[in-house]
Amino acid sequence: YLDGFPAGPEALVKTLPDSAALRDPTHNPRGLFNFSFAIGSCANQNPLHGIGPSLPTYATLLRQHADSVDFQIMNGDWLYEELRTTPVADWAQRQAVDIAELPKVVRDMPTIVGVWENYRLYLDRGTNLSAWHRRVPGVFTFDDHELVNDIWGAGTTGRRDRRAVFRDIGTRAWTDYLGWANPAAFPHGVHHGRATLAAGSDVLIDPEADFKTLPLQEMLNLHVHWGTPEAGVNDLRFDDDALGDPNARVYEVVEVIDSHRLRIKPAAVADGQAGYSIGRRSYGSFRIANSEFFLLDTRGARQMHDTSRPAQPGLTMLGDDQREWLIGQMQASDADFFFVVSSVPFMIPHAGAGGFEAAANKEEAWTAFLDEREKLIGFWDTLDRPVFVMTGDLHNSFAIKITDRVWEFCSGPHNSVNHVPSLDEANRPATGLFRSGSRTCDIRWSTYVLEDLPRLQRLYPHYLVVQVNNVFNMPQQLGGKRLVSYPHPQVIFQYHEGRTGKLVYAESVVLPRKPDAH
Repeated sequence: YLDGFPAGPEALVKTLPDSAALRDPTHNPRGLFNFSFAIGSCANQNPLHGIGPSLPTYATLLRQHADSVDFQIMNGDWLYEELRTTPVADWAQRQAVDIAELPKVVRDMPTIVGVWENYRLYLDRGTNLSAWHRRVPGVFTFDDHELVNDIWGAGTTGRRDRRAVFRDIGTRAWTDYLGWANPAAFPHGVHHGRATLAAGSDVLIDPEADFKTLPLQEMLNLHVHWGTPEAGVNDLRFDDDALGDPNARVYEVVEVIDSHRLRIKPAAVADGQAGYSIGRRSYGSFRIANSEFFLLDTRGARQMHDTSRPAQPGLTMLGDDQREWLIGQMQASDADFFFVVSSVPFMIPHAGAGGFEAAANKEEAWTAFLDEREKLIGFWDTLDRPVFVMTGDLHNSFAIKITDRVWEFCSGPHNSVNHVPSLDEANRPATGLFRSGSRTCDIRWSTYVLEDLPRLQRLYPHYLVVQVNNVFNMPQQLGGKRLVSYPHPQVIFQYHEGRTGKLVYAESVVLPRKPDAH
């Protein structure tokens, strides 16, 4: 509603139960309840790269699950690059904004208007998608396409790469349209401005900034932007280093000199003015009943990988700060179940591009960060409670048992062309044991596309519904309600075909029995 009058279709959502109202000292002392959520990824609306804007998976979700699930986790690649070169003047005309009175964010980061238009297009064109979001609450991660495809090394100081330095422009637009709904461990926005730089100098000057007030210890590093209209376009032709601002790269903030000056590393290489930004930490957590959810950012602080050295010591996808935050939060939690939401696969490589353009050294998954991955698995095994790594990005679905306590459940694609495991996923099997780095895991089930299918015949969408069973109803009179908690709650992972909703696989994981259990 605007000014008390309807301004669009109504949105109807439900809220979760109140634990305090459900507590029973004998039968349900923690006030637990059952809940369920849908999760998936990768909903390309371009008919050259997916099913198109009809989005049949969302029609199925609306028809079969909108009234039963409590929320959705959209685990990345909600958006794919379109309209990214929209001129600021066109955007201003559409928004009835005087070109002389542009918002500061547009003056500092003009290519953000193309990302905003990209989101508007997806919501306007994807009617099933919009209807779903009006019915079902959601939280979101971003992967690469919300920013720009194959964005690597945004956390590596000195890296000069068009895609890497688009991070904050894409992140700000994602926050405006989707990320605002998320819990945030550090609720600071992207800082942006226009800076003066001098060749050989390690000082960045922005007379409009007040660097002394920025919580830099709770933010990411600094990027100087590429500065071209094509900065956020998914096209290898625009990756030429000669095309961008000569100072565009990834910088470390070494010191706040005063309110308007930062010392940065490395030094600038040319005289000039350029747009710059300091990133936000786009991760957070939330608790529902006895389950803790962690929404990770796998792109913002990600260091540049090397596929020839996947076990490189110290290489990080999360960044040291996010990893230590995750470990600390999980150590302090008394949750029975942990859901760790990563936009990229954990055990299966993503080394191919599904028959589309591919860059050298391509790897999206944790399989290029084996040292950090193994540290996390080792830590999770000490918790003695189930840890579910919920992943996406790979345009296939799979359920993997990693250890007795650690699982991976990948869900998707919602609408994009499937990848071919024999070409894009290290020739993994459809089911069975698979060697991932130094660790063997058990692929319990997966979607699997053979390589003899033409690209646009590989359109097999899937989604996942997760049911957490904590209680059962046992009233003293039939038709009543008295919730009794299970000694050992269960989580049931249910994979469905996107077009039909048909259940194709289910896996149940139960809270471990203690040695003295009866």
